[in-house]
Amino acid sequence: MDRLQVVGIFVVVLVVVVLVIRKRAASPKTVPTRIDPLQLGLDAQYGDTAIVAFSGPLCHACQEWSKALTAAGIPYRSIDVLQESSLAQAYAIKSTPVILVVERKSGTVLESFTDEPSAASVERVRSLVLV
Repeated sequence: MDRLQVVGIFVVVLVVVVLVIRKRAASPKTVPTRIDPLQLGLDAQYGDTAIVAFSGPLCHACQEWSKALTAAGIPYRSIDVLQESSLAQAYAIKSTPVILVVERKSGTVLESFTDEPSAASVERVRSLVLV
């Protein structure tokens, strides 16, 4: 293969990667509005308002959420989308992080977060859990 072909293949691959990244950035993350608390293992230890964190092993924002929730003393149910793929599929979780604040008895999602945690978002989660 000559250099021109190698450069051509590289350019094509680069264009495809850029298009995929743009498509992901342009499409809003979908989050469920209701979940089945029993299916997700949300028992009384999580309180009346429970936190569910869908995460992936290579997701930096997921790791930051885990640290922030733990530091704030907020109990949460972590669901690794690779290890528990059936749960991720059941709730159409296609990218991470997805942090859900759930009314445990009804399964209603009160709020959701899909970006890196900020001080304000962690405080908002804390305020909902302590209600």
